[in-house]
Amino acid sequence: MRLLIFILIELFLLPLQIVGVILYTFRLRKISIPQQISGTANEPYGARLLFHIARTRNDPTAYALAGHLPIYDGLVTFLIIKTLEFACRISGYRGWLFDFPGPRPSDLLTFISHRTAFFDHALHESLTREENPVRQLVILGAGFDTRCYDLPDAADVCCFEVDMAPTLKAKIKGLEAAGVAHQHVTFVETDFNQQSWMEALLNAGFDGAKTTFVLWEGVTMYIPEQSVRDTLRLAATLPEGSEVAFDYFSKELLDCETPYEKTGKRLVNQGMKYYGEALIFGISTRKPARDPLEQLVGECGLKLERFEHTHSENPPSIPAYCFATATTVA
Repeated sequence: MRLLIFILIELFLLPLQIVGVILYTFRLRKISIPQQISGTANEPYGARLLFHIARTRNDPTAYALAGHLPIYDGLVTFLIIKTLEFACRISGYRGWLFDFPGPRPSDLLTFISHRTAFFDHALHESLTREENPVRQLVILGAGFDTRCYDLPDAADVCCFEVDMAPTLKAKIKGLEAAGVAHQHVTFVETDFNQQSWMEALLNAGFDGAKTTFVLWEGVTMYIPEQSVRDTLRLAATLPEGSEVAFDYFSKELLDCETPYEKTGKRLVNQGMKYYGEALIFGISTRKPARDPLEQLVGECGLKLERFEHTHSENPPSIPAYCFATATTVA
């Protein structure tokens, strides 16, 4: 019944939402991409907005930012987010698109919900554990992530957000316009192609002797393998108990191999062109999917701690997407 009511409401609201998507695309092409502000950062941000309006995952900072970002300006937010919020609140519908923590196994339509839940849990566990809790949180490739603004009350942690200057400046402008307190966060601008993120952090007051959680979400797929390895090796230099959390696509998916011949082409050749970015790094996820990752992090001086993936490992299926955390070792 809730789904039926949601559909009936959406029949009236859909024209507004279509206009919203057109404006979203216009602002992406004419504002975000020309100013070198990350376009793909809007995907996980938009998903967290949907979870919030459906009341499946609370994220008041993301909601406050809506209307104050390069793509999610006031009009786009009204046409897409506010109309969906109205439909959700009236109908009570919370399925599929709004489901959190989402189905298991997940797929390429629901993986952001799965990924968000995985990283939420890993971060919360590291912040609240009794022995050697993390004292520094680094959001590497921060985009429009809002986890630094919703930390557990008992957490005693210094927060750093690292990203390219255009994206960080757009975020800070949005935080200020939305009236979100952000004095506890140190924003670190860096060009990942010209400067070590660790060097930039240290110059900004980061303490290399404190246990640290590095959240590296939605980044590996856009950089070369050597850069992935370099980042993991830098994370391995952090004190014992530190952790780096990251995700990656299946190499088979990016190479359009079986069973992803069609899906891979749509994602690589069509989906990413929309944002003017390219997917260039993946790790094989053929059964057993854990082994290639375990070898990679081991070669970089880390120990694989948590590992989850979408889909199934039973042939002919292979996971399309994986999430992991790796810890430093004594």
